[in-house]
Amino acid sequence: MTETLTGRLWESIDGIFKQILDHPFVQGLTDGSLEDDAFRFYVVQDALYLRDYARALAICGAKAPEEETVKMFCEHAAGAIAVERQLHEGFFRAFGLTEDEIRTTPMAPTNLAYTSYLLAVAYSGSFPEALGAVLPCYWIYWEVGKALL
Repeated sequence: MTETLTGRLWESIDGIFKQILDHPFVQGLTDGSLEDDAFRFYVVQDALYLRDYARALAICGAKAPEEETVKMFCEHAAGAIAVERQLHEGFFRAFGLTEDEIRTTPMAPTNLAYTSYLLAVAYSGSFPEALGAVLPCYWIYWEVGKALL
């Protein structure tokens, strides 16, 4: 048994995390078999997601109890916006997408549900609750990214 809370949390989702790594989308990214349309859809939805995730991070910053934590969340919120802009300059151009097309694309239902949850918890919850809402994204993206390399 892992001694840390983080270790226990990871152990509790071991099966779910394996399913994430085995998902056809992640496998397609890994082996190069992902269809262009699927990647295009992901890039657009990720840009829409990052805009709301940045807002949730900024709210976490506003609720943070220490100045260093405020600073960190504000920097991470700015970083999410910077990543979205990099997507615009790179992938959007490669796919021939304009900013207007991205802005007018509706969020997929699961994306909308997730970002609505993040923002609702960030706005209405305490700092620990808001942190609990945004933390899984940090962890999962980091671990999936490591697995892709």
